[in-house]
Amino acid sequence: IDERAAAEFFEKKIRPLLAKHCYECHAHDKASESGQLAVDSRAALLKGGDRGPIVVPSKPDQSLLLKAVQYGDPKLQMPPEGKLSDTEIELLTRWITDGAFVPDYG
Repeated sequence: IDERAAAEFFEKKIRPLLAKHCYECHAHDKASESGQLAVDSRAALLKGGDRGPIVVPSKPDQSLLLKAVQYGDPKLQMPPEGKLSDTEIELLTRWITDGAFVPDYG
């Protein structure tokens, strides 16, 4: 997948999903209250929080983000207000499988 297509996929599909379900608790200015986890930049996603990196590019099976949204572990279920739709989980899986591209605006 080329960088332009990856950036477009992120901006149209992934950022809105993260903004809707994650940023309220896991933006950089809230991370100290939420397991030191922020999901609003590539560096933050790769660094992760108290449990380590939540996204391992190209390795969805090793990405805690997917474990959390799939509700497979009773101790790790995000977002807390309810499980994401299958479509949203598929989008996140595709994004991670394709390398978890996040545009760098810094």
